[in-house]
Amino acid sequence: MKKQEGHGNFPDDCWELIIQKLREDDERDLDSISLVSKRFLLISNRVKLSLKVSDKTLPLLPNLLRRFQNIETLLITAHKEIDGLLDLISRSGVLNLQAIEFRWCMTEPPRDGFKALALNRNIKDNLKVLDCFGLVSMQDRDLVLIADLFPWLEELKIQAGKYCTIGKVVARITDDGVDALASKLKQLKEIALEGNACFITDRSLISLSTKCVKLSKISLWTSSGGQHYVTGGGIDFVMRHSPNLTSLSLNLFSVQPSAFSFTTENVFADAKNLHSLTMCRQLISGKQMRSIAKACPPLKMLQLNCFEGQYFEIHGALKLLLQACQLTLKELILFRWSLTDTAISDLAQHLSNLTFIDLHACFGLTSVIFYTLTKSCPSLETLKMAHTRGQVMDNFSPKRLQENYCMRHLDVSSNRWLTDMMLKNFGQVCPNLKFLSVSECKRLTNLGIGEVLRRCPAITQLHINGIEVSDVFGRCSDHSIVNLKTLKARHTQINDEGMAMIGNRCRNLQYLDIACCENVTDKGVREVVRNCERLRVTTMAEAKACLEALRWSFRTFVQLRMVVYRG
Repeated sequence: MKKQEGHGNFPDDCWELIIQKLREDDERDLDSISLVSKRFLLISNRVKLSLKVSDKTLPLLPNLLRRFQNIETLLITAHKEIDGLLDLISRSGVLNLQAIEFRWCMTEPPRDGFKALALNRNIKDNLKVLDCFGLVSMQDRDLVLIADLFPWLEELKIQAGKYCTIGKVVARITDDGVDALASKLKQLKEIALEGNACFITDRSLISLSTKCVKLSKISLWTSSGGQHYVTGGGIDFVMRHSPNLTSLSLNLFSVQPSAFSFTTENVFADAKNLHSLTMCRQLISGKQMRSIAKACPPLKMLQLNCFEGQYFEIHGALKLLLQACQLTLKELILFRWSLTDTAISDLAQHLSNLTFIDLHACFGLTSVIFYTLTKSCPSLETLKMAHTRGQVMDNFSPKRLQENYCMRHLDVSSNRWLTDMMLKNFGQVCPNLKFLSVSECKRLTNLGIGEVLRRCPAITQLHINGIEVSDVFGRCSDHSIVNLKTLKARHTQINDEGMAMIGNRCRNLQYLDIACCENVTDKGVREVVRNCERLRVTTMAEAKACLEALRWSFRTFVQLRMVVYRG
C-alpha cells in the first residue's frame, strides 16, 4: 500500500477495528492481510484469537505462541505428545487463554499436561471452557482432577465413548465423578456428557441441579450401547430446581421408568424458561408436546430426533407446540421424520419467524416443500434438506414466483430427486445465496450448476463432491468472473479444460479440493494456480502428474500456502 496524504496517519486502533470485522467474516482472511505490510502484520497478529494445533504444527508451536499472544481459544487435534504440548503452552506468553478444545486426538486424558497448565496462574484463573470430546477413556478421577485444577470453569464437555478396561480400572463415568465435579465447579454454566460409558443415574442430574446453581445448559447423549439409568423423575427434578436452565438436550436411547408414581409424559410441565430444547424419540409423544406447549417456553431452537411413530398421530400436538412458540422460535430441526408436502404446508403458517430449518434424512420430501418454506418463512436464511428420500416432483411456476432475498445457505446434498431444472428454479427463488451444497446429487449436470451460478452471483462456497461433471459452468456463454472462494469437487470428472475454466473465471478462489479427480493433470493445476492469485489451500489425490505443477507453483507463486496431496 502506498501512503497518501491523511491515509498513512490512520491510527492503528481504527485499523484494528476494521481487521477485526474482516476476521469475524472469515478468520482465514488474516493470512492475506498480514502480507500487505509489516504494520498490518503486527495488527493482524494482535486480533487473531484462535489457533489450531495439529501434529504438523507442533514444531512451530513455540513461534506461533510468541507471535499470537492474544489467543483466547486453542483447538488441539494432535495425536501425540499432548502432555508436552500443554506444558509448552503453560510456559508460553499467552495471557488470555479462555478455552481449550480437544478434537479427534483419540488419546487418554493428558493428566500431567492438565497439571502443568494449572501451574500457570493466569491460565488457571482465566480458563472458562474445556472441551474433552476428542479424548478417550475418561474416568471419574479425570473429572475430579479437572475440577481441582480449574475451579473457575464455566463450560465442560466430556466424552466417555467406549466401555473399556485400562489395567484393572474400568474406564467409565459414574455418579461419583459427576457429584465430585458438581461440588467443586460452582461457576459451571454448561455441561455435556456423551458416550456409551456414561453410567449415570438421576443422582447425577440432582447433583448438578442442586450444586451448580448457575447451570444454564445440560446435554446428555447415549446410543444403544449405553447403560444409563436416567428416569423421567430425574428430568423433572432438573426442570423444577434449575432456575437458570435455558438449554436442555436429551439424546437418550431409552428413558428408564421412574421409581416414583411418575410418568415421562409431563417431564416438561415446568419448562417455562427453556430457549433451546432437543428431544430424542423416547420423549417425543403427543402428550409430551402438549405439555411443553402448555408451559409456553420462549423457545428459540427446537430439535426433534428420530420420531418412529405414525406422523398423523402427532401432527396436531406438533402444530400446537409450534403455534405456542411461534413468536420466539428461530431454528427448527427435524431429524429422520416421515413428512409429506401436505403436513409441511399445514405447519408452515406457524413458521413465519424461522431463520434456520434442517430436515436432515427426512422421508417423503419433494421440491414442493422447498417452495412452501421459502414462501412461508420470509426471514429464512438457512435451509438444509440433505439425505432426504423424496420423489422427482416440481410444481414451480414463474407466475407464482415469490423470491426469498434472505436465503444465504442451501444444502440439498445427497438427494436423487434433484434435477437441473429444479436447481435452476431454486436459484431463481433464492438469488442471494452464498453457500450451496449439491454433493452426491447424481442427476445433476454442469448445465444446472452453471445456471445456478449465473442466477446467484453472490455464491462464494460451492460443494459438488461426487457429481459426474467435467466443469462447473456448462454451456453458459457468459464469461464473467464468478465470486467463488471455496470449491469442493472431490470424486468428480473435472478435467484440465474444466480446471482452466475455473482458473479464468474464479479469480477470487482461495480453497480448492479436487481429491480423487483422476482426469486432472499438472496442466490443469497450473492454470488454476497461475490465475487464482488468492489460492491458499489445494487438496489433491491420485494425480501424480500434479507434483510437477506443485513444484512449479512453489517456484512461481508464493501465495499458495498449503497443498494436501494424497497419492
